[in-house]
Amino acid sequence: MLRAPTHGNRRTFSLGLFRDWAARCERRGCRWHIPALLSLFTTFFYWPILFASRLSFPWDASDFFYPYFAFVHEELRHFRLPLWDPYAFSGFPIIGDPEAQIFYPPNWLMVLLHPFSPLPFRLVEIQEIAHFFLAGLFMFYLAKDYTGETVSALFGGILFMSSGAMVAHTEHVASINAMAWYPLVFLLARRGLRENKLYWTVAAGLFLGMENLTGHWQHAVYLGLLLFLYFAYEACAGPQRLQLWPRWIYQLVLIAAVGAGLAMVQILPTYELSTLSIRDELTYWDITTGNRLQFLWTLFLPNYFGGLHGVPYLQPVAPGVFNPSDYYVFLTVPGCLLALIGLIEMARRRNVFWLAVILLFTDLALGSNGLGGGHLDQIPVLQLFRRAPIFFDVANFGLCLMAAVGIRALLEETSRAFYRKPLPLGLLALLLIGTGLGLVLQFAWKIHGWYHMLAVLALFCLLVTALLRGQLGPQWARWAILGLVLFQLVHNNRNQPFNASREDPRQQVAYDYAAARQDSLQFLRSDTASDFRVAAWDGSPWGSNGWNLWRIPAIYGWNPIMLRRYRQYIRQFTQADSFALSYGGLLEGGPDQRVDSPMLDLLGMKYLLVVSPVEQKHRLAESAKFQKVHAEINWRTVYRNQDYLSRAWFYPHAYILPDARTVLALMNSRWFQMRRDLLFAEADLAGAAVPAGEQLRTLVINPDQVAASSAGRVAPDDSCAQSRLKYQGWSGTGNWVRYDFTAPAEPGRYLLLAEYTAAGAAAPEVAAEIAQGDRKQLSAPAVLLRTFALDCKFSRTADLGQFDLAPGVSQLTLKLAHDAGLDLYSLWLVRLPDAVPPAPGDFSFRDFSVSATRIAFQAQLPQPGDVLVNEITYPGWEASIDGKPTQLFPADGIFRAVWAPAGAHQIEMRFRPRHLALGAAVSLISLAAVAIALGRLRGSRRPSS
Repeated sequence: MLRAPTHGNRRTFSLGLFRDWAARCERRGCRWHIPALLSLFTTFFYWPILFASRLSFPWDASDFFYPYFAFVHEELRHFRLPLWDPYAFSGFPIIGDPEAQIFYPPNWLMVLLHPFSPLPFRLVEIQEIAHFFLAGLFMFYLAKDYTGETVSALFGGILFMSSGAMVAHTEHVASINAMAWYPLVFLLARRGLRENKLYWTVAAGLFLGMENLTGHWQHAVYLGLLLFLYFAYEACAGPQRLQLWPRWIYQLVLIAAVGAGLAMVQILPTYELSTLSIRDELTYWDITTGNRLQFLWTLFLPNYFGGLHGVPYLQPVAPGVFNPSDYYVFLTVPGCLLALIGLIEMARRRNVFWLAVILLFTDLALGSNGLGGGHLDQIPVLQLFRRAPIFFDVANFGLCLMAAVGIRALLEETSRAFYRKPLPLGLLALLLIGTGLGLVLQFAWKIHGWYHMLAVLALFCLLVTALLRGQLGPQWARWAILGLVLFQLVHNNRNQPFNASREDPRQQVAYDYAAARQDSLQFLRSDTASDFRVAAWDGSPWGSNGWNLWRIPAIYGWNPIMLRRYRQYIRQFTQADSFALSYGGLLEGGPDQRVDSPMLDLLGMKYLLVVSPVEQKHRLAESAKFQKVHAEINWRTVYRNQDYLSRAWFYPHAYILPDARTVLALMNSRWFQMRRDLLFAEADLAGAAVPAGEQLRTLVINPDQVAASSAGRVAPDDSCAQSRLKYQGWSGTGNWVRYDFTAPAEPGRYLLLAEYTAAGAAAPEVAAEIAQGDRKQLSAPAVLLRTFALDCKFSRTADLGQFDLAPGVSQLTLKLAHDAGLDLYSLWLVRLPDAVPPAPGDFSFRDFSVSATRIAFQAQLPQPGDVLVNEITYPGWEASIDGKPTQLFPADGIFRAVWAPAGAHQIEMRFRPRHLALGAAVSLISLAAVAIALGRLRGSRRPSS
């Protein structure tokens, strides 16, 4: 029972107001009081974002999510379902990208709120801020279900929505959207289990479907794992365990089935894309690389690694890693201590579930640095996701809930008696230890904020001691503790680099602005030919996904599920990172970009947008191929490519190679001419009903064929999704490696190609020699472009020269011309054609009709042959000639080709995603079934008396 104060009329009056408000809130169920308070706090927390133009959400929020949302918004407001995105990666199946949130209902609301013009970034920020509010509101309801008390539940809600593990993910819009539904799904599932009410169980499945549609399935899977552990614990060790068998199993299955069924419209297209994307190349290290244990310091020492309030980064959480979204988990000093008290309180009730969950998910967040995270790659479903640190988001969820339980325990008279003696002593001991460590180990001087932490700890110690000794009323104590937590949350988590970039959101990335400038955008839009793409070697935002917003086709972008073949294609001429952002060496220019590559021309790259260092390094002003057509003051320049391929070309003769890797290697050679040579991979011609072309004999030389060397060794490359052998550690001027092989039975001119990685400071030069008996042939040293990293996901190919080979035993020797190093994977000897292919004759293409999901044109062909369209191939693209379906083949690695007879033809290609109709049907049936079930079960949602 709460004690009335006796310390003056003003204090009595103030406390009476708080007590009266709390009592009214308890009686009326807080139907609007708590939402109003949380909305006010959310508005205050994000006031500069909402109502000022000097701050905006940073990084992925503006560079990745906003452009994709803008494209989806544009399609939906014109009553088109977004299926194919023509603006990023030379074309991308956006229907398969879950983070585009095509079917997420709150994003449809943005279309209703802004239906007549392009989507502004401010509306995306408001959408995310609304999800922070929902996270706090739903956590309040869940915490109240645990504590039965309003202010304690409010404490849990505010702590969850503003905790470091939430706000540090501000850039990851889909993650925040997903985390917002955690408390509601868990609350409904818990009620359904404990009360045996299918209404709550079906409702939990409904909002799990909403969680799935946010697009961050990693969080959805972790929530599913949490629910499974909770249901299993309650069924095996909970107070109702005898009544829960076996219904806990079918209730859990029902939640999963409803959630998956409602999201099937997104799940099936995403599954198809995932199998063809770089996500299918996850390695052991992608899955198990986690935090170091030191990241837990940030629970109460936000500046342990630095980076806040202008403090420079003091140390990385891992070598070279400073990204705060992985390790920043600030919970405030009172929040951490109250969570500990909450765990003790749950243990007193003989419930250790949350303690086990927090320990488990914290350990998994450590990845291979922890006890069990090193085995994540062996666990079904969990091995589909990278970034183990995200596991801590579930631990944070549990900590915030336990903090609400902890503050409730301190407010109850019966519980206070248990903590009255040990808790003040424990807090005092912590204060003394913190002071001692600060002085003895000089933490106070090394870590910015150590004094601040001690001051808050001391104040919390005084408040708790006064509360437990009866010198401070419970009402005053809980509001004082809540105020202390609010101060720390606002002071450390508001307007920091991870949630407040100091840029004008109206001009940094907007429909009419890129990096606060309009010049280059206006120039590119002035070209109305619409038959071209742009390559931007300029960094962010030009190098990212802004093309979706500006609606200008480009060859680069950023996406963790981009097409695997496309990334392999891009890196032949660009030193690109994991997601094909053209980062590597751009600001330095470097020898690592091939502006003269025919592969770049084949993409339809008409304009090259560069900054001054790149322009100077590549001597673009002196180039006969590129013409300067636009320049901004002092920094950015646009060049026109005279040799770009406009849409389509005709080839009367084609060549066949064993696989797609060999195709890309040959395309990246000096022999390849894009308007003369059309290349097919043998596997892509399965079931071909028309003549395909001339087979080019290819001999593969693998690392295990190394006979001798002066440096280096053969070893497996574990950075690959499937381990591959490579010859590594080969460096140093004059060092050599020799391969023994048997030349093919067919004599002729052979081209030597190499797949390699080279991430050193200098570009390696390699000379090749082939000896057959007494005959030796030596090539001139070839300068190899460096790669972004040494693992096979960044390998490139190089042309090492041409050789005349006769059948028999041969020796290939490679020699480094100066002190640089590289790792070698496959070598290929490809027999070149004896004769130049026949000229195509006079052909023409006209009357192009182009949209995102359709391209049609008239073709006049002098003879039978292949028509190549430089659009990206993907399952679901269908072709027809003169209205009759025809087979569409992948050609030149990533493009589309059809075989056509001589004469005049109407050629058409349409995109019809193969699994969309089935997924939509399942989702609609599931939605109807859920609506009917909830309607019929509505009367049974309350527990019986």
